[in-house]
Order: sequence, then C-alpha cells, then structure tokens
Amino acid sequence: MKSSDVCTIFNRIYDPIIRKYFLQSTIIKGVFWQEALGARLNHEKLYEANEVHIFIPFSAEATRTFGIPEEFEKNPTSYFTLRPEDKIIRGITYGKSLTILSINTYNYGSKDMRHWEVVAK
Repeated sequence: MKSSDVCTIFNRIYDPIIRKYFLQSTIIKGVFWQEALGARLNHEKLYEANEVHIFIPFSAEATRTFGIPEEFEKNPTSYFTLRPEDKIIRGITYGKSLTILSINTYNYGSKDMRHWEVVAK
C-alpha cells in the first residue's frame, strides 16, 4: 500500500498536576485519505452522513512510535495511539479536526498490506 497523504493525530492526555486535558500531536506520512459523502433520512428529515476513512499502513512514517492504549498511558510522550474520541486532521497544519469514531486493524497479508482503517467524522 503506497500513499502520499499526511495526517496529524491529536491524542488527549490528562495532566493531573493542572487537572486538564491537552492534545499531543503526531504527524504521520504515507496515509490514504478517502472522503465518503452521504446522507440519511430520519423521521422525514435529511441529515449529513459524511465520513472520512483514513488508511494508515503499519509501515507509515510517524513522529512517534505506535503503542497500544496501555503503552500510551504509561509513556504518552514516546507513543501515539488510535482511540475513539481522539482528533485527526488532514495535513500538518491546524485545520478542521475530525473526531475518530472507530479503528479497524488489518494485521494479515503481506507486510505492505497491513494497516489500520480509521473512520472519522
């Protein structure tokens, strides 16, 4: 899987000293960004159902190492993780952020095909 898009993930980290959450950014190069436009009808009203699917290869270049949520909680400055409720944007600069809804792991096939599929809205 060869892709040329860049995304930035913002993981929420709780600081017990100041008792607030802050966002830690991680830039990932080599992702595939696919926007899905849609709509749904609910009780005679039309709602947007737009979603974005981001395919992140395990081999993508990132500014931090991927860690499962437990590893991330132990050492958040060294790792990034993928969790629902975290934010993601297309590109490096601060822009319109999307909220991660779900993460699917595809850990099979050749090394070049292994990836995460992140669905965001």
